[in-house]
Amino acid sequence: MDEITKGKHGGTRAGAGRKKTTAKRYGFKAPEDVCSILEKVDDKTSFICEAILKLAKEKGII
Repeated sequence: MDEITKGKHGGTRAGAGRKKTTAKRYGFKAPEDVCSILEKVDDKTSFICEAILKLAKEKGII
């Protein structure tokens, strides 16, 4: 009985778990007028990303 047996369950497996993303999460406080717009949009992430990219191009940031 001095022998150590290895369990058959658990441990790491290749390909298991959540895939890593390249996205970074941001949080911000939106004023009431912005909230009313965002509440009407189905895909808020795409809407916000498109708006930021458009404004950044207009301002010459990118």
